[in-house]
Amino acid sequence: MPLVAVTYVKGRSGATTTALGLAAVAPSRVRPVVVECDPAGGDLMYRLDLAATPSLVDLAAAARGATDAQGALAAGQQALGVGDAAVPVVVAPAGGTQTRAALPELTGIGASVLTTSDRLVVADCGRLAPGSPVWPLLPLADVVLVMARARTDEVAHLREYLAELVDVNAGQLALLLAASYPVAEVASVLTTHIAEELAAASDSIGVLGPLPVDGKAAAVLGGEMVAGRRWRRLPLMRAYTDLLDDLALLQVAGPEAADARREAS
Repeated sequence: MPLVAVTYVKGRSGATTTALGLAAVAPSRVRPVVVECDPAGGDLMYRLDLAATPSLVDLAAAARGATDAQGALAAGQQALGVGDAAVPVVVAPAGGTQTRAALPELTGIGASVLTTSDRLVVADCGRLAPGSPVWPLLPLADVVLVMARARTDEVAHLREYLAELVDVNAGQLALLLAASYPVAEVASVLTTHIAEELAAASDSIGVLGPLPVDGKAAAVLGGEMVAGRRWRRLPLMRAYTDLLDDLALLQVAGPEAADARREAS
């Protein structure tokens, strides 16, 4: 199963909500788990009233020389329910200092913990910035999902990062628009830039979305509202389900792909 890295380069585009939403709507057979890898610190602990431990710190400690990726993941995860879905999460402490110290353990010798072959791992990577310790995680991912609101400034900022994203990404790179905007127009701007300025394949990035504005689903994922029986039918949840299908997230990866990415990185 794949590793999905959810990130953004400008503003606040709902990366944490999207990471949790993708895991919540994924079929139980893929055993999804959300891992907070945001160098600025995690949000889920306080947003969803979870315990301080176990956390990403415990996962990083278990990842050192781990021969059992599942055991290492279990050492860091907490149980969380979204409606009738079980979504284990690995929370990151607030503040970011401990997360920044833990990330090298998860992108170096302990990378197998995130690229385990038998479950879907969704990593909330927060905001990309120059020199961020989350950059080494991106080559390990099957899918790097970059979120942006459909604003000229955010698309411009993303364009400045495209060269690095295209270079480091060994899997699939996709832009997910977080608000209504002509997807074709954004795709044209970015693919033209990739082809003409970066001399790379114009299909190096896909543009998806836009995600619907759905306050009820956001409140469910934010712990502000109890999920009803039909929570999966909410517009945002249905969009996340469609996104899984669009990216073929449940078919793209296997043990060989994970090994190849680790060697390439």
